[in-house]
Amino acid sequence: MAKKDLNKLLYFGLFSLISCSSPDNEATSDSVNYIESRLGFYDPSDRDFTLNSWIRKPENIRSVHETFKKYGYSKIFSDYDLTSNPCMIWSYINKPCIDIIDSLILTYPHREISPKYYKEFWDRREKEKNDTTVFAVLKEIKDELISKKQVGFNEGLTNDTIYHLIKIKYKRPGDEKEAQDNLDYLIKIGLNLSAYNMLYECTMYENVKWDKDELKKKLRTDTLNCCVDPIIEDDTK
Repeated sequence: MAKKDLNKLLYFGLFSLISCSSPDNEATSDSVNYIESRLGFYDPSDRDFTLNSWIRKPENIRSVHETFKKYGYSKIFSDYDLTSNPCMIWSYINKPCIDIIDSLILTYPHREISPKYYKEFWDRREKEKNDTTVFAVLKEIKDELISKKQVGFNEGLTNDTIYHLIKIKYKRPGDEKEAQDNLDYLIKIGLNLSAYNMLYECTMYENVKWDKDELKKKLRTDTLNCCVDPIIEDDTK
């Protein structure tokens, strides 16, 4: 798992589907801009939209967490990711993710006497009124990823769109039909730039026998916005 994805998970003990990488100057390799529609939890023109608003609400934190549990954290993050790839929060703590998770959990009840970094983390969560939710989520993440416990999920709190996007983003398609279904889903919910990247710029789909020129005709172009941050990124460069 790339470091940017781990940063995304441990930014403040939560997660989003938005890439932490900077958008390219041009939306696609053929210099055509494709519409990447705004979803309730995702604004493609604002890379900090999820971190700054939607995901800070406790009910949304829980919804995303239950959705990730449904899919399975362990399908995204391996033991190597947790112990070997460093996580970074606030750009100046750079430790293995397993250490950061443990430290955040241990310092929550004692944050007033905790090291500066963790005290600031929990003070911000308390100010946002989501600290108890973040603490509970981190404990369950530890249970599944570190303690290898079976953690159930609440189906009623999951988000179907996020679940489908997680599967598309992290699971290699088993056959041509699944690949086509994934592409059709992205087009259906208005993620045209993500669909373009799936067709042309995604290593997991590079062996799919697409009729690319014909499928590209289904994508909606955007004459106004040139710099958006798609959910399915160009990972070929």
